[in-house]
Amino acid sequence: MDTAMIPRIDNHLDWGFVCGRISVLEGRLLPRDFFHALVAMTHHDDILQHLQDSFLREYLVPGSPWEDFSALADRCFYDLAVSLRRESPSPAPANLFLCRGDYLNLKNALAGLRDFPFLPGEIPLETMQAIAGGNFADLPPVFRETVRADGLEANGIVPAVSDMVVDGAYLRHLLFVAGETDSPFIRACIRDRVLVLTVSVLWRALRQGRLLKPYRRYFLPLGEHSPIVDDMIDVNNPDGWPAVIGAEVGDILNEALQWPYNEQVSRFELLGANHCIQLAAHGRLQTAGPERVFTFLTGLHSEIQDLKLVVSGRLNRIEPTILKERLREVYG
Repeated sequence: MDTAMIPRIDNHLDWGFVCGRISVLEGRLLPRDFFHALVAMTHHDDILQHLQDSFLREYLVPGSPWEDFSALADRCFYDLAVSLRRESPSPAPANLFLCRGDYLNLKNALAGLRDFPFLPGEIPLETMQAIAGGNFADLPPVFRETVRADGLEANGIVPAVSDMVVDGAYLRHLLFVAGETDSPFIRACIRDRVLVLTVSVLWRALRQGRLLKPYRRYFLPLGEHSPIVDDMIDVNNPDGWPAVIGAEVGDILNEALQWPYNEQVSRFELLGANHCIQLAAHGRLQTAGPERVFTFLTGLHSEIQDLKLVVSGRLNRIEPTILKERLREVYG
């Protein structure tokens, strides 16, 4: 987004306490040099020592099984996000990050499974258990609206469309929660995040040989993106999507299409994530308000994803040059 088009950010005194805490936490976010040094390490002890300078310090102790690293990293992000949510006048900025686990768990619940591997955001695990048992009264509002609009009952959703229904509800949930922040800046950031995620889902569906027309039924309406998604489904070919999407996300897609076929989707997802991170970084200019919380959690989430990528990559002997290419933007 052009800097001149970034919505004005006002200060809100009631956010002063939590933003004061964030001003301290920001100093602990990691610079890119940290990850480049980590990528070069081969010994477990060296990696563990290096991670002592990160937020993971309190979660890693000598003897910790490396197989649990991703779960520990996710727990680190989750605990800090929940803590900031508790101290915020509104839970909305944190919920924009925490709700993803709910929708991933929801896919299991709708299948009648009682295994919920993702940390709960807005939906307690007890409620998820009830949904798995056939009690759908506490489904997220946007999900209930999807089911009603389609003339379905929640217990009638077949596995073939379950992912589409849940993914569509998740995207609409992001737009709904962003609206709850009453922040034009956060809404602009989430609009681009939703568009990037939508392109990724539709593109991967095409790569898997799936028809796109059913996505119209389960993804729409999607706010101001509805006409774009409608046209993308009609075009049915990523080569024609940049012209339909336009703006920064269209340019990112066009750039990704220049890569080798097997790398295009993953390259788009990385470039799209970096675009959203760069856009959110403008929230650092605020002294106090929901934007500051949103921006910090965007940076922290990127950092955690990079740590998971590098540590898992090194343990699996992936070449350092490949890992460096896959690193996201950093906040620190």
